[in-house]
Amino acid sequence: MIDKIDLTKIIDDDSEKKRQKKLEKHEKLTVREYLELVEKDPRIPQFAHARADEIICGPNEENVEEIPEEERWCGVDRRYPFFTKELSGVDRPLAMLAGYIKAGKNRASTGKQVVLLVGPPASGKSTTARIVKQGFEDYNVRPVYMIEGCPKQEEPLHVLPRHLREEIGEKLGVRIEGDLCPICREKLKTFTNEDGVIRWWDIPVVQFSFSIQGVRGITSFEPSDEKTSDVTALTGRENISITSVHGYNHPRAFEISGKIPKAERGICEGRELTSSDPQVLQVFFSVAEERELEIQGSSFPHLSVDTVILAHTNLVPFKKFAANKEYEGLHNRFYVIPFPYPLRIKDELAVYKKLIERESDFVRLKKCHIAPGSLELAAMFAVLTRYLKTTKSLLTKAKLYNGEKSLTDLEDANTRPRDIEAMIEEGQASPDLAQREGMFGVSSRDVLAALNTEIVKQMSRKKCLTPLSTIRALRDVFKEGHRMGYSPEDIQRFMTLLAADEKDSVMKEYQSYAVTKVSKAFLHAHEDLSRKLFNQYIEEDRYYRDTKRKFLRSGAAATRKDPVTGKPQEPNIKFMRSIEKQKPLNLTNEQEAEVFRGELLEFPNLTYETYSPLARAVEEKLLQDSKDMLQTVLATDKPLDSEENKRVADLFGAMQNEHGFCEICAAETIEQARALLNK
Repeated sequence: MIDKIDLTKIIDDDSEKKRQKKLEKHEKLTVREYLELVEKDPRIPQFAHARADEIICGPNEENVEEIPEEERWCGVDRRYPFFTKELSGVDRPLAMLAGYIKAGKNRASTGKQVVLLVGPPASGKSTTARIVKQGFEDYNVRPVYMIEGCPKQEEPLHVLPRHLREEIGEKLGVRIEGDLCPICREKLKTFTNEDGVIRWWDIPVVQFSFSIQGVRGITSFEPSDEKTSDVTALTGRENISITSVHGYNHPRAFEISGKIPKAERGICEGRELTSSDPQVLQVFFSVAEERELEIQGSSFPHLSVDTVILAHTNLVPFKKFAANKEYEGLHNRFYVIPFPYPLRIKDELAVYKKLIERESDFVRLKKCHIAPGSLELAAMFAVLTRYLKTTKSLLTKAKLYNGEKSLTDLEDANTRPRDIEAMIEEGQASPDLAQREGMFGVSSRDVLAALNTEIVKQMSRKKCLTPLSTIRALRDVFKEGHRMGYSPEDIQRFMTLLAADEKDSVMKEYQSYAVTKVSKAFLHAHEDLSRKLFNQYIEEDRYYRDTKRKFLRSGAAATRKDPVTGKPQEPNIKFMRSIEKQKPLNLTNEQEAEVFRGELLEFPNLTYETYSPLARAVEEKLLQDSKDMLQTVLATDKPLDSEENKRVADLFGAMQNEHGFCEICAAETIEQARALLNK
């Protein structure tokens, strides 16, 4: 029984946490006390790029994972869970972004360029920016302090006189950069003694937290039509109520309220940045390279800026910007990171599972069943649209990219290239970003639109998203023109990939999948033939090896005799070869098989569970042998006897109980297998 919610306790606990947080946040320190804190933890005044690195990688790189060699993709050997909780299939661009942040942390030249994520719509660029911004808002590794009353959350170390910075910085183990804004400089006057001594050590310091809605250390900029408005939105604007009375030299004559000053110590997101006027871009470049900002129209000196600028844009505006020769001087000020769609089925599938199975109400509230294979087919279709045509079929490429763990395995093992990395490099070789694999094709957003629409339909009908209804939904969403941005040639290509009569289509893959699933369920429904056949092979191999011995024999050869002739029985080579030729063993000649048989018996603790290659080869053999029997059971042109009816019932039971099918999708899959087997 679930306990009732104790609202009083929840409210009291929340109030206490907020009270403590408020006390900590508003606790005033002096610069002297702040220096004592920095002496204990020199990372407190770290720059924005270093803080971003700490957010992504952890304080001591503990949030970075080494990718196992067999799972590495596109040469990336590190993964960042900070991103991959929400993003899949973009390990390479995320690794590039993490490298850029680290370069900025270490004051490398790369960090002085504006990082620009470039990719097709819905590839994850905005999501990446949102994740980083949320990371700043949730930052709690160590407190962040500012000069009290500063409009741009200024670092308290800026109050140190220049002649003391090197000495104090060396003793504290920190690097001190930046100057006070006009308002904080004016504040110094109130801490000046009659003898002219400025008591900078008494300047009040307060703790602050990053906030997206509060626009503290986190901002977003999107270009508008009026370039002058854009620039002032970035920097700040005139305060007429002050200038009309006190003139333009007053510290508050211009508001330090632009997107960049408000992003001090944190991050400024630039949306569709290449669509901005060059005058706006120059502001960003000045901030990235010089770490300075000029308030347009003011007599203020350049303001010191410490912020991460993370820009992103779609391919169309980027190509237009890159092709404009008038902007050549601006082109090399960007650090471009291509941000493609996922190219592996398992990565695309992870996107759908997250948004449909884990976050939506469709499955959580049991409003609709998702049949096995449905999301996999949608993911396969999506990645196929993102490939360049090569000598390999698109389905073969998809399975190779996916590590052969697709709906069904490769039919011909000889099609596996020796170097899959060469295929990947070929797909990314074009100097035109738009022509690289993953930079075109169907977006995950459009596939999800089709899936969600079909799920809603099924909720009022049979309540199951089946593979066939998935394929129909994908056809309809493009055929009916529900999605924009695709050419007639693109639509025709999509229809071909979904056609039933095309050899290299998603539909053909589903038919093979249906036969495989039904065959496995059929075998499982009766007895554990796989385990029995596995053990039979091991026994035959031992007998075979024993008959090959020249000096030491166990005597087993004499115990096996032909029941008719009574003569010693030869090892069943034909039986062993029938299994050895199956995937994934693929032992195509006797010499390879001979070596395998000898090495197999050296495998420690050899069982069905511990040695999967032989177990899978046995399953493949059984699937082939069972298809004739299965065809008879599933036939519709003759009445079934009681035994065959029982087998059909057992088959449905295995499909539902062991393989995750419901009654509806089990019937559809079995019917597809029947139709294919009877052709």
